[in-house]
Amino acid sequence: MALYNDSFVERIKSGLVELLPSWGISETAEIHLLTVSENATFLVRDSNVAAPIILRVHRPSYHTPDEIASELKWIDALRQSNIVVAPAPLALRDGSFIASFTDLASPDEERERYVVAFEFIKGQEPKADDKLTEGFETLGAISARLHQHAENWPLPEGFVRKRWTYDTALGDKPLWGSWRQALDLTQEDEALLETLCDVLRRKLNDYGEHSDRFGLIHADLRLANLLVDNGALSVIDFDDCGFSWFMYDFAAAISFYEEEPYIPELQSAWLKGYRSVRALSLADENMIPMFILFRRLLLTAWVASHSETETAQAVGLGKFTKGTVSLARRYLASLEEQSVDTPAKILEMNAFDARTSMLSSSVERRLDNFGASSVLFYRAPIEMVEAKGAWMTASDGVTYLDFYNNVPCLGHCHPSVIDAVSQQMAKLNTHTRYIVSIVDDYIDALKRTLPNELSNIVLTCSGSEANDLAMRLAGKVTGGSGFIVTECAYHGNTAYVTEVSPSAMKKGVLPPHVIAIPEPSTSNYGVDIEAGFAHRVKTAVDELRERGVKVAALLLDSIFSSDGVYYQKGGFLSSAVDVIRNAGGVYIADEVQPGFARTGETFWGFEAHHVFPDIVTMGKPMGNGFPMAGVATKPSFLATYCQDVGYFNTFGGNPVAAAAGLAVLNTIESQGLQDNALKIGRYIKDRLLDIAGQSNIIGEVRGAGLFFGIDVEENGAPSATLSIQLIDQLREQRILAGAAGKHGSTLKLRPPLCLTQSEADFFIEGFQRAVRALCDNPNRKGDL
Repeated sequence: MALYNDSFVERIKSGLVELLPSWGISETAEIHLLTVSENATFLVRDSNVAAPIILRVHRPSYHTPDEIASELKWIDALRQSNIVVAPAPLALRDGSFIASFTDLASPDEERERYVVAFEFIKGQEPKADDKLTEGFETLGAISARLHQHAENWPLPEGFVRKRWTYDTALGDKPLWGSWRQALDLTQEDEALLETLCDVLRRKLNDYGEHSDRFGLIHADLRLANLLVDNGALSVIDFDDCGFSWFMYDFAAAISFYEEEPYIPELQSAWLKGYRSVRALSLADENMIPMFILFRRLLLTAWVASHSETETAQAVGLGKFTKGTVSLARRYLASLEEQSVDTPAKILEMNAFDARTSMLSSSVERRLDNFGASSVLFYRAPIEMVEAKGAWMTASDGVTYLDFYNNVPCLGHCHPSVIDAVSQQMAKLNTHTRYIVSIVDDYIDALKRTLPNELSNIVLTCSGSEANDLAMRLAGKVTGGSGFIVTECAYHGNTAYVTEVSPSAMKKGVLPPHVIAIPEPSTSNYGVDIEAGFAHRVKTAVDELRERGVKVAALLLDSIFSSDGVYYQKGGFLSSAVDVIRNAGGVYIADEVQPGFARTGETFWGFEAHHVFPDIVTMGKPMGNGFPMAGVATKPSFLATYCQDVGYFNTFGGNPVAAAAGLAVLNTIESQGLQDNALKIGRYIKDRLLDIAGQSNIIGEVRGAGLFFGIDVEENGAPSATLSIQLIDQLREQRILAGAAGKHGSTLKLRPPLCLTQSEADFFIEGFQRAVRALCDNPNRKGDL
């Protein structure tokens, strides 16, 4: 049966006539049909009433009265806060807002239809012409205000609206029907769209539903739901409003125009308007193409299930299907082409493909031995044969300044460590079930660098083991199982720790007891990073609670090494730690990378944030290359844990490791390496800032002491491609560097603490030449 015809219209009008007196309108008023898609909208004019009104007749069996009432409450809240110009809902004489009548579609079919009245506002639907770009800047600002309001508006009791997620849009029971019923869909087309669905599902799962990106939205801000009057833009029809991703609102805004060549201009305008109101990260912006395909596939399902509507007929049923397939094909192809610039994983971004026809026998041997787990730096891997201080020597005799490996913090093959390890190895090496004085000597020395409260030390062999134990301690002490980490965090490789290391996961999503939040940058949280980050931690705690998970810990690398290196003088974690403790959780400071004087101003990275952790983990530089790590915590924590489990590590804390660790602590102090890191680090950072100010491929320079993060950009956007090229250019200058960050576009630099002034100058000069070489590349624009 047709969705609507003359008989349908007359039936609906008859039902409305009976209801008109409920709004104080005469039954003789003129009723004109405006539009029908799913709901039917009518204009009502009564000569005895000053202004016309709009009546929206709902499709049956879709929205409940509670859902409709919730929509009206949000509209009212938006109007009261002057967020948007929208028509006011009009109450019936009895003060309620929802009327209904029985629609006798056939003698055997009675359906209740709900009716809502709105004030009439003047305006015309925007035209898809040259002026649309200007309008989209305004629409972007309006969208941002809507999202800002949604983030801060406490939902009224009983508020309920539908969710626009993968499951509700494209899952087994989609709200708008299945795209597989689309007209002219071939077997090949269906296979392609199934592939697209897999990509969409994975990307949406990875993106998550954090409150900074997911909430109450309009969900249908297309041209048909906008009115322009004397340059002013109004928003109508909140019927699809519900819970979804904020960036979905842009995809909805270009509904049915996705294939037009001017869409990039509309997107730029929309983003400009949006960012004039609300901060938006590049990660969120990069999700827009995905949301366009998500919306387009949803519209394809809608057109298929509403083929008799004017809208579906206007876009051409089979034509629209083919357009969807074409967009999907281009999108999937673009993912393959841009794969190097997609958000990077920590094990991939520094693992350049070495499987070429020019493989040396040593590389072939490595691949044969390590198999799929092989990770080699550079497209043409380097075979190293020896190292000393800040320098490494390759098999061809070329020496490289090591600005990447922070494990040998004193410098490679430091004589004090070599002597200490050799002497102890020749004397005694055993486990900690015997008393060996050098082990306790080392722990006493280590404790002198830590807060007094953290007076118990457990020694392990790796940072992964240390973080694994720290997580178990947190769970036992708090009774919780939930963990909050950052989006590109890397905390280790045990099964437990991998779950809280998003950057280590090549596929899949985080388990439900783990929430990853954006790194502490101004692009994510504005100028007040501390407040924004603390708020995001609070929403993560709440989200865990909604999942039935009690938070155990906030686990953070103190300088956010894998996220791209984020440091701020005075710190920004104090408020976030207060939030986690108030929620019954603990704060774990992962010092595996920033610890042991690397940041210059302080010995430990957490000290810069003026907050004491409940648990500290450490590793990497602890033994200057000797495998050792540890956990520092409160005696009460360890006592609680050991009541049920206990902990022993065969090699953890062995006398040889203690000798190496003691040599590291003594050398840092005796040679003034913390002061050196501060002095040389400031010099390098100042020079890097000078270079960044003269180059259009070097973005933000961050860091502290001898720990740097340098953003590499192309036209103002993160570029993993240029980052890899710059790393290769630095190799040509005999400098070793690595990459980090969400996009693999941040250079991560960690030279040894013994770095000299002349070595710093060698790096700066080589870095300048490497940047200039990229800028002089005829395939790209820009000068140093």
